[in-house]
Amino acid sequence: MATTTLIRNADWIIAFDPARNGHRYLRNQDVAFAGDSIAFIGPDYAGQADRTIDGRQLMVMPGLLDLHLHAYMEMHGKGFFEDLASKHMWMTQLFEYTWVLQEDAESAVAATQASVCDLLRSGCTTMAELYCSGLPYEGWVEMLGRTGIRTYVCPMVQSGHWGTPNGRDHVYTWHEAKGIQNLARSLELIDEAMRHSSGRLHGMVGAAQADTCTPELFGKCKQAAEDRGIPLQTHAAQSVMEFREMIRRHRKTPIEWLAEIGVLGPRTLLGHAINIDQHPWVNHHERKDLDRLAETGTTVVHCPRAFAQWGDMMRSLGGYRAAGVNMALGTDCYPHDMVEEMRIAGLMSKVASGHVDLLRTEHVFEIATLGAAKALGRDDLGRISVGAKADIVLVDLAHPSMRPVRDPLRSLVYSGVSGAVRDVFVNGEQMVKDRKVLTMDQDDVLDRLEAGQKRALDRVPTMDWAKRTADEISPLSLPQ
Repeated sequence: MATTTLIRNADWIIAFDPARNGHRYLRNQDVAFAGDSIAFIGPDYAGQADRTIDGRQLMVMPGLLDLHLHAYMEMHGKGFFEDLASKHMWMTQLFEYTWVLQEDAESAVAATQASVCDLLRSGCTTMAELYCSGLPYEGWVEMLGRTGIRTYVCPMVQSGHWGTPNGRDHVYTWHEAKGIQNLARSLELIDEAMRHSSGRLHGMVGAAQADTCTPELFGKCKQAAEDRGIPLQTHAAQSVMEFREMIRRHRKTPIEWLAEIGVLGPRTLLGHAINIDQHPWVNHHERKDLDRLAETGTTVVHCPRAFAQWGDMMRSLGGYRAAGVNMALGTDCYPHDMVEEMRIAGLMSKVASGHVDLLRTEHVFEIATLGAAKALGRDDLGRISVGAKADIVLVDLAHPSMRPVRDPLRSLVYSGVSGAVRDVFVNGEQMVKDRKVLTMDQDDVLDRLEAGQKRALDRVPTMDWAKRTADEISPLSLPQ
């Protein structure tokens, strides 16, 4: 018999309204869920409840979805990457330094767990974990299952990779046969996840980047995704370097090339897609990429904070949405805080477009919930509705960042902090209680992550083309 949890008389509920295919507020009503699904929304629940939560001074909202992150990888870079810029590789963001701080298997586990802790505590209940440093370490899928978050496992494969021998040039090294071989193993991992007993693990096929995968590999990835009825994700139009490389190779933009070889479509997600033909940094002679994305139903997963750190921004999130492109959000590298990500997405869109109301609060929230669920082909995520998965977040309206409470969603997105998130349920199971993650010892996780960061910093000279130390590449922000 499924356990029933009742949230009684919640001050505010962000509920799904089928009539407008969007969210709406409900006041002073109840939400009940049994097992992994929502069973009741409305006033005066009269059924049995095994547990009752007092909903006064709470906002009940659907869990947020983060559809693009590398949880295992760049948490080691906190305090290292923030002010780095390539001196001779203009408009390439951090590509000179991306690979110099390498995780090992032990620290990758700690980084993943630390990332999930941050996500859960910021009200995120679903993530897509993109593993793109070769095949994942042993036990990857099982470890993700233990974290408690709903996860789309996405082991990414590629036909080659890029690097720099001198801090100026970017050079591609190709291993096409290995990419095809790795795809077979990645599909085994996806199938393992889809069979997982938790019911929280799902699959997503990953082709690493537009510029590192051949048409043959993309075709096999697309077919594998279609055979399993699951999404495909790749990185595309994430840098000027990539844009120019694809123009050089194919005389086509990355988006144009992906459309030509049949990658784009309703079950395809593109990470970033910032440096498209209309972006001023590339100043292309055409303005057709947005139409290609909208017409094919392709989803763009926007990670605004990572690109803001690199001095770049989407031009603009509101403009993409207005053009009919389905949008979702991701946190990419770190921090993995979906409250902050929504805020930065909204603010950067206002700056980029010059219009305050082109992208409103409700639009940002829909992107982080319904837009992401649409990308996954799910009508049971990102919403509070009867029959939807019980991925539920309780926000403390008495938290200082939320007061005064006139419009709680607007307060959360533009003034709130993740500390306002009190409780989180995934698939009906409580994963955060009174701001504490229940599935992991976060202090122990961070101790292991710090030890892993030290090992990675010590290895930097062996990874850097110029054999520089970590302190030579990224000195501390203040002298000591």
